[in-house]
Amino acid sequence: MIKLAAHLEINFGKGVSFGERWKAAKRGGFRGCEFVWRNADLSEAVELQKTAPLAVSCLGGTTGGVAGARPVLVLPEDRERLAKDAEAAVAYAGTLSCSNLIMVAGSSIPGWSLEKHRQEAVASLRYIAPILEAAGVTALIEPLNSKVDHKGAYCDTAAEGLRIVQLAESPNVKLLYDAYHMQIMGEDHSGVIRANHALIGYYHLAKVPGRTEPIGGEIDYDALLEVIGETGYDGFIGLEYKPSGEYSTAFERLGSTYPAYM
Repeated sequence: MIKLAAHLEINFGKGVSFGERWKAAKRGGFRGCEFVWRNADLSEAVELQKTAPLAVSCLGGTTGGVAGARPVLVLPEDRERLAKDAEAAVAYAGTLSCSNLIMVAGSSIPGWSLEKHRQEAVASLRYIAPILEAAGVTALIEPLNSKVDHKGAYCDTAAEGLRIVQLAESPNVKLLYDAYHMQIMGEDHSGVIRANHALIGYYHLAKVPGRTEPIGGEIDYDALLEVIGETGYDGFIGLEYKPSGEYSTAFERLGSTYPAYM
């Protein structure tokens, strides 16, 4: 059965410790969570999973948007570093019984064609596929909207994300379908999901416009959740939103609106 997962970073404001965010998600009725693995001490997460049990549905942070602290998926010079980070990420994930890592394709490189970006992204994924497959962990390629939040993003449509997934030719590379990003890019959610559900490994939700909790707005999430369920998907769906008010109030609203998925 589909279950909603809290995002332990974006669902909270500043000044709330990782441990309190985890416990607040548990108190809020969630059975799963996601977060950026680089930002949380593994030993603390292990202890929290024992004392306030939550499944870790996926982990972000393995790749970044621009060259710098994190390797960029499309940069060939980052490929060795990506492999090392993938090894660290799958080890972290395995300790928490998590089987998903979010990866973004990065910002467009000036002078590169769309095909060049795609070629390099696929080459990087094929390079780390043995690491993923040996660990039983899936890389989730997340297209980001390039109109509002991530101007300059290379992979900004479901179609491009799906091309990368197909060309990677690994069962451990799938698409992360973020309904917020794809609504901004004008996607036909039901059509894309029904036609490509076998290639989709995870979902994110947030309200459009505003990127607050997914209640109201342009997307009929009751209907969309039904469509996702009809495909046979029965995993977690991440709530990657910024609360419209206090995080605890947002959790209460979500519990009241989607009791069947908490």
